[in-house]
Amino acid sequence: MSKVSQSQLVNTISQNIPKDCQIQKGSLRDIIKLMFSQRKYFQNFEYLSSGAYALVLRANNTKANRTVALKFLISTNKEDKNGIESLKKEYEMLQKFSQSDFLVNVYDCFYLMEEDVEDDENGFEKVVITQEKSFFVMEMELCKQNLKQLFDFFRNTQPPPNEIKEVIAIQMLEGLNNLHVKNIMHRDIKPHNYLVSPSQTYGFTIKLCDLGFASTVTKSKSHYLSKKGTDAYFAPEVEKGQSRIQSDIFSLGLVLLELDNLNVLNDNWIDLDTKAEIHKGKAIASKYQIDRKSNIYKIAEICLKPNYLERKSSGDLLYELINLHGQPLKFILRSMILKEQIPQQSQYMAQILLDNTDQKIKKKDTEKQFVNKEILSKLLQSLFENNKYVNNFQILNFGSFGMVLSTKKVNLNNKEIALKIQKIVNDQEIQNEIRIMQQLKTPLVVQLYDHYVIEKATAPEKYVVFELEKCSCSLQDYLERQTKEGEFSDEQKLNIALQIIDSVNYIHCFNIIHRDIKPENFLVCLDGNQLEIKLCDFGLSVQLGKDCEQIEVQCMVGNMTYSAPEIIAKEDDQNKIYSKKSDSYSVGLLLSLLDNYLILNEIVGITFPSMAFEQYNEPFQNINIKRNTEIFEFIKLLVVWERVNRASLSTIVEQNTNQFKSNQNKMKSILSKHYL
Repeated sequence: MSKVSQSQLVNTISQNIPKDCQIQKGSLRDIIKLMFSQRKYFQNFEYLSSGAYALVLRANNTKANRTVALKFLISTNKEDKNGIESLKKEYEMLQKFSQSDFLVNVYDCFYLMEEDVEDDENGFEKVVITQEKSFFVMEMELCKQNLKQLFDFFRNTQPPPNEIKEVIAIQMLEGLNNLHVKNIMHRDIKPHNYLVSPSQTYGFTIKLCDLGFASTVTKSKSHYLSKKGTDAYFAPEVEKGQSRIQSDIFSLGLVLLELDNLNVLNDNWIDLDTKAEIHKGKAIASKYQIDRKSNIYKIAEICLKPNYLERKSSGDLLYELINLHGQPLKFILRSMILKEQIPQQSQYMAQILLDNTDQKIKKKDTEKQFVNKEILSKLLQSLFENNKYVNNFQILNFGSFGMVLSTKKVNLNNKEIALKIQKIVNDQEIQNEIRIMQQLKTPLVVQLYDHYVIEKATAPEKYVVFELEKCSCSLQDYLERQTKEGEFSDEQKLNIALQIIDSVNYIHCFNIIHRDIKPENFLVCLDGNQLEIKLCDFGLSVQLGKDCEQIEVQCMVGNMTYSAPEIIAKEDDQNKIYSKKSDSYSVGLLLSLLDNYLILNEIVGITFPSMAFEQYNEPFQNINIKRNTEIFEFIKLLVVWERVNRASLSTIVEQNTNQFKSNQNKMKSILSKHYL
């Protein structure tokens, strides 16, 4: 595009940019110039929207043959760092939820780099790209309007019937529930942050967007001491500087109330008086003649409880509204299993697994978990026919390992539990895992409440269902999120390290070797404001005889990354030695990652195994990890190449009695009874 054409484009777009946007005509000129220089496959730019810091343009991606929205943020100043990190976090979160139809899809992100002019070898000027970042750009699915604009359209024409309003509300809840089941709170729920996309079902799909403020609810931080979001939609606790996952529910309640009463509630209906009476629990929009008998009002009323503890979860509200709606939905939910949608949901889940399964694994028919949609459908159907649960099954995770759902168990006072469902390939291995878990009754490990086998409905295949204690996330997810939040102190890390040592030492007291120590096999759980780390997944564990210290096998089990030298450094035809000390080595590597996550996370797959292959005197000699922390003192004792010189976890625990549960008198009493 010529300079004249670029100038005309800049003039046209800049006329639409409000004055409070950080990106004005000068910056826009740079954006257009750099896009045509560095990303030539984007064409036909048009203004879409803008905020205080970001500008959103419509464009055609000719390389991918799609029309997209491009979100730009300046990245040249130090002051812009937080904004860039926020947008990066939004990109990463949206990527993780790309399977949801009710969260806006994100395709790519990149930097536009500053350019300079220098002479080439013939003395002619040429443009060169420098290493200085100028703009951060996120390429997203194009949605032509947001929910605020849809509300305005309905106000100017005619509000939709109750059925359509309920469908909009269900889709809004489904989008939010996709985040909440992963313990992520949005922190800025409002009509502007729901986008409207065309659909062949109801004519629209409502998609949640703008995850820049989103934060993970973790065990050490069930609330955030900061106010982020939009004042009008703040929950009472947010006004006091404490954002919680239930705060999203309150904000959603205000949006639902507006949706249900578009002919009564205008843009500015949440004035100070209305806000105060709702926050104090006196009334809900008392000066307005709103519909107080509708299904949506019943949900909004629960959302707007002043006490956050009285608000139901997004999953419970979604389930309740679907039942109140009373009509089959024309779209498939991704966060929850609906009985009437089981055939479609089974097909969707089976296809996702096939798309993400390695070709070598696909050939091993006996080990496939859920790629057969008919079997999966029967399996899910059997859960609804089981009277043990409240029929609200939310999808926490699924993959080649099996499936994890959350539900509530009736005879545990509707306690929320996790159901881990996996195909039985080897009966003996499953029985071994059950036997081991039944022995471990302490907060240091994930608790097994019950188990049973599904076989009649899925014959000839059999599936085991583990009823487990429900936790928030894996340690891997926790480390990733805490590091991104930038609020991870040495004291917090040490607390986690002590619990990791404690939990593995506890199972060692039963002569149990875990054999698959890795961050994914520790879960993070909340007990008040205390962070609790729990060891889980005993599928590869073995229990040694009373006087036995090790087991030798020819085939390696578990993950390679965290394996000890006496396992990974052996030849294929040599026996691999598994013992408590091989677990200890793995724990040492995990502590290294914990204490140096930003340094090691991207290189553990290479660094940890390479250390095990070559004998060394001191771990991480060529890597600048932290060496002045209390955790490093443990690392020096555990990440030792020679097994005979490696400390056992029991020795560490005995030398620090007061810090470990597994060495307290109560625990010793339990263990002594076990060996009677």
